[in-house]
Amino acid sequence: MRSSLSTLLVPALVAYAAAAGCAADGGGGSAGSTNVNAGGSGGMGGAAGAGGMGGTGGAGGMGGMGGSGAGPMGCVSDGDCANDPGGTICDVSTGVCVACLPSPDPFLDDCGMGQYCNPTSKKCEVGCTIKSDCPGAQACDTMMNKCVGCVIDTDCNAGSICISSTCIPGCSGVQPCQAGFSCCGSSCYDLSGDENNCGFCNNSCKSPTNGTALCDNGLCVLGSCKNGFADCNQNSEDGCEWNVLQDGACACVPGQTQSCYQGVPGTVGVGPCKAGTQTCKEDGSGWGDCVGQVLPKYEVCANAIDDDCNGAADDFGGDFDGDGYSSCGGGDCCDYLSPGCSNPKAVNPGAYEFPNDGLDNDCDSTTPDNEEPQPCSEAAKLTGVLAEDVAKAIELCQFVEENPPAGEYKKWGVLSADLVLANGNAPTGAQLTTLQNKSTAILQNFGTNVVPQKGATMAGLSTGMMRDENDAGFAGYHVYNGIDSDPPSAYLLANGGKLPSSQGCNGTCTSGSDANDPVNVRLKIRTPTNAKSFTYSFRFFSFEYWTFQCTTFNDFFLALLTSGSPGLPLDKNVAKDASGNAISVNNGFFDVCVPKGCNTCPFGTTDLAGTGLTLDNSGGGTKWLFNDASIVPGETITLELMVFDVGDQNYDSLVLIDNFKWNAADLGTGVHD
Repeated sequence: MRSSLSTLLVPALVAYAAAAGCAADGGGGSAGSTNVNAGGSGGMGGAAGAGGMGGTGGAGGMGGMGGSGAGPMGCVSDGDCANDPGGTICDVSTGVCVACLPSPDPFLDDCGMGQYCNPTSKKCEVGCTIKSDCPGAQACDTMMNKCVGCVIDTDCNAGSICISSTCIPGCSGVQPCQAGFSCCGSSCYDLSGDENNCGFCNNSCKSPTNGTALCDNGLCVLGSCKNGFADCNQNSEDGCEWNVLQDGACACVPGQTQSCYQGVPGTVGVGPCKAGTQTCKEDGSGWGDCVGQVLPKYEVCANAIDDDCNGAADDFGGDFDGDGYSSCGGGDCCDYLSPGCSNPKAVNPGAYEFPNDGLDNDCDSTTPDNEEPQPCSEAAKLTGVLAEDVAKAIELCQFVEENPPAGEYKKWGVLSADLVLANGNAPTGAQLTTLQNKSTAILQNFGTNVVPQKGATMAGLSTGMMRDENDAGFAGYHVYNGIDSDPPSAYLLANGGKLPSSQGCNGTCTSGSDANDPVNVRLKIRTPTNAKSFTYSFRFFSFEYWTFQCTTFNDFFLALLTSGSPGLPLDKNVAKDASGNAISVNNGFFDVCVPKGCNTCPFGTTDLAGTGLTLDNSGGGTKWLFNDASIVPGETITLELMVFDVGDQNYDSLVLIDNFKWNAADLGTGVHD
């Protein structure tokens, strides 16, 4: 590309140089120099490359032919830089000969291996642009053009993570531990021999009397005795019982025998577990090994033996990892550390099958690990809508029983789904009919441009008629459904006995006090044993924009979560903007609209087409937002998704909800785009 540019520029530059020589005619040119940059110093008598038009000093112009440098006009191609001390490459943007030119493609570089082109000096310096520039296992930090130990965690070997360009021992969500180790927090431990993580993470072995604990093959046992004490009787139940400083060294009569047992206290004499016999050493210095003892071991299924010596053979309580599921009749396919089972607590029938993690999370080989769960709602539904339909439309497809029948295991899923009022009360028969036929709908689209985030459908909840202008039964946005309610009592109590004010671009917006035309989808859900948070998507639209914005009439969308997770809002509402506002026409994400007042509406009105919200030159909404919320793995939560009118029954609002999913990590609680 540089040579074709010079082909175009050279004739023009020659002509320019000739003209410059004529302009200087009569100045008395000096003889041309052979220096690469002095070709034009015949100078006043003609440009170095032009020669014969040197004016009065024309002879000097002929001398200029000796120069081979770029000349006073600079270079136009690499050929002009053949003998230039600045470099052999022409920077056509400046006309300067340089050693190299930076390239946007790290694989195309004017510099050699182990060098990069300094963009300021345009000289090759020691550094890198790609990994192959670096020696050994080093990685290339392309921001600094420097070879470093690592840039990201996966540059390091298993069991190490990247901190400040250096691989240090550790693990992360993308970097596993080395073979034989498990990730606890951000550190790797050998769970078969770590006293603070024995058998599973954070399981610390308790120190026996006057002794130290030892983790042996994932089980806590007696290790060594403290100075001055000894385990003379070789009985782990009483620890190191012998005070050597007070009673002298352990002593026994050679050939003397005694009972011994080194198993978990309380298990001797239970099931097959029994004490053994130890014999005093010939020199009387102590006791020999405990011979003949039978210690507890992992329960073997269906052998009619109480292998773990807990009092029951083939029992369901043989839950070694403490996740509530037994490997002996309880469905747990990963109950203790073993090959292919590095994180037992995260694998059991109550877990969610996270795709592509290489684990059979739910111990069900029929659940595919290489794809997302399939949606379970395919068709639009405008009447007779059930709360179960809403759950399915947002991808909550697994429904389970509180107490599963014999032979089945507790799994995550929806335990119950109900349409109720804002205060949680059950509706009357007539009110339920209204909620099912007006307030709720299962939609394949809303207007022309708003479509589901996942699957074929999404759920819609409205304070009026949940329709757009193209749907049968569309009645505009001034619908009164004849249902009145109080707001949720716990929500009011946490906000000083009233609906909270909001802070919008108009300032502080005081709210009304009632909940008219409400619809509340209440979902009781057992969470997966390996999920720490959930996320769903929603869009809020209101006909109140902008005439009734920042008034006591502003409608609310609330997502009230009852969970044991610490750090949730006191009022249980997890759907708030960055300023802590509940979702209303005043929230910080209301940006799909016609700019009016202080509203800038950066996303315009494209998504309002066909919704009916613009028929009276009114209405607006949000783009798709994401609501994260923290949970406790394996707990039962209640999630209430509701929308209600405030102050009157006029000027309706609605919310679209879709794409509910579980997260293995705790993403915190809040709304974001």
